[in-house]
Amino acid sequence: MRTELWRPRWAGLVALLRAVGHVLKKVDGKTSDAAREVIESAWKDLGQSKPEPTIFWEFIEAERNNVVKAYEIGARVNITVRPGAVWLNLATGETGSGPGGPTTFEAFMRSGPFQGRDPLELCREAIAFWQGYLDSIDRQVAARHTGQAV
Repeated sequence: MRTELWRPRWAGLVALLRAVGHVLKKVDGKTSDAAREVIESAWKDLGQSKPEPTIFWEFIEAERNNVVKAYEIGARVNITVRPGAVWLNLATGETGSGPGGPTTFEAFMRSGPFQGRDPLELCREAIAFWQGYLDSIDRQVAARHTGQAV
């Protein structure tokens, strides 16, 4: 989010974070009966656990819906431009200039349970959520195929 073009990147990122669940159900769920049953059970459990885990319901789901359905972006970026200085000595006509500072980008969530948090850190947490969620499903599907308990 260190660019003026952060909005389309953010929209793509949050859409992809939520797409993981859609692919899981609509694509991976069709690979076998065991996969479909485990995935359906996992989705049911996730739905019943609402509002937890917050990273899913209040970030992955909510931010994607806000961005994709209403183009309301919860992340904000403050951009600070530090232009150089130019001076003119009126008495002598002498001119000069000084260097500017770097442009900086400060990203934060503007409201909700993650207000003030770094959006990219939340994305890392969302990825970690999906890794754990998918690993659990993989273990359960593998156990059904081998007849082992999870």
